[in-house]
Amino acid sequence: MPVLPLARRLATLVAATTLVVLAPGVGQADAPSAGLIKNEEAGWYLDSGSDTSAKAPAHTSKYTGEPAAAPGNLKWSYDPATKLIKNEAKGWYLGSGDSSDAKAPAYTTKYTGEPAAAPPQLKWSYDAATKLVKNESNGWYLGAAADKGDKGGDDYSGSKAASASSAYTTKYTGEPPAAPAQLKWSITH
Repeated sequence: MPVLPLARRLATLVAATTLVVLAPGVGQADAPSAGLIKNEEAGWYLDSGSDTSAKAPAHTSKYTGEPAAAPGNLKWSYDPATKLIKNEAKGWYLGSGDSSDAKAPAYTTKYTGEPAAAPPQLKWSYDAATKLVKNESNGWYLGAAADKGDKGGDDYSGSKAASASSAYTTKYTGEPPAAPAQLKWSITH
């Protein structure tokens, strides 16, 4: 019994569709890889710290080793689609505190809901050209304290000098290219 051309084409189409569905990674967005978030002023890295409170304070820490060997507290993934910045060590997300002051604390917190439904305090936009990280809730920018005496973190550098400064969000209304170095970050993967 001869196979009809239409039946042959249909069988080929079904086989091809099955291969596409079974091929790993096809049709799926790649998960963001973890990298470092470096502050331009001091050259220090965003750190989730080891605090396990509901809103653990974020800070920057000095780290002089190889990026690939950095501890999980310093590794973050940024997903531009969901606008979430996730820490590799705890799986917690970077958030911006609410404050009417000039600065609000930056923190990490546990969030288990759907990424698209995350509250705006956990959502950020990153502009690689201006190196600014902006929070969607208050429209403020992520910054790092210039005062190295404002300690808060672990010393990954091996030095005995102040090794951490607090991270915060702050209002900035100037031109993005003219933003101070405390507000500029590079995100690497």
